[in-house]
Amino acid sequence: MERKIILSRKGFDGTTGGKPSPIIDNKLVSLPIPRADSGVFYKDLKFSQTDSYLKIMKDLGIKLYSETHLDPDLQRSIIKERPEKWRGLFGQSGISQGTLHNRNVGEGDIFLFFGWFKEATKVNGVWKYHPNAPDIHAIFGYLEVSRVLDIRARDPIPSWTRYHPHIKERKEYGKQGNSIYIATSKFTANSAKQGWGCFKYDRRLSLTKIGAKNRSFWELPPCFQGERSKFIHDMKVWNISSNGCIEMQTNGRGDQEMYISSKPEVVKWAENLISSCSPYY
Repeated sequence: MERKIILSRKGFDGTTGGKPSPIIDNKLVSLPIPRADSGVFYKDLKFSQTDSYLKIMKDLGIKLYSETHLDPDLQRSIIKERPEKWRGLFGQSGISQGTLHNRNVGEGDIFLFFGWFKEATKVNGVWKYHPNAPDIHAIFGYLEVSRVLDIRARDPIPSWTRYHPHIKERKEYGKQGNSIYIATSKFTANSAKQGWGCFKYDRRLSLTKIGAKNRSFWELPPCFQGERSKFIHDMKVWNISSNGCIEMQTNGRGDQEMYISSKPEVVKWAENLISSCSPYY
């Protein structure tokens, strides 16, 4: 079966969280969305030896939330203790899981996770958004799928995955689709890389066109020519520029799973991004 690439929107946005995730020390630090009664607290998520996610959020003026839905979970160091067997995990449910299921997303496919970001710097011990930094959409992480667990169908669940919210809180998902995507241990296109991770900022990871006034106005490489129908959104703008790149803008937020395709040139683009951009774990 052909390998597929999925562009998946995650983290804080204009309606969930309300502010951009920060770019700190050149790291794309995706803030996982709030979730009441999850039992996972922002104060317990580590960014560094001195700063928790809650510290960063409060500094940036995000003061409404205490607990979170940690998904996708792509960074080993964010939680103090991890099982030795732990790998990156991503859960999906409802309509968005239906989108993935109907397009046969599974083993060997690659999720590229993107979100809303703005550079932040520390001033007198306090994190602040850089006043002149642009608001952008950027790819912040990836996960190559090793296995898919259908939680509703009661697939056998490895013990080290049971902490994940789509498993721990399975009753809350009722009869809707609910699945977990487990990362490969090594990235198959480059065994020097893990099958999952977060990225340090690189210009190639920015989806927003340079100089655009709206972060949702994107510029994609020429390999996306002919791919308009593979976006699970209505398009407001779709133009081919003189350099062959695609200028695009969608109507509204749409499905979290924004794009799914097996076009070989797009697959190669994604593999090259993962192989050549710098990860942090």
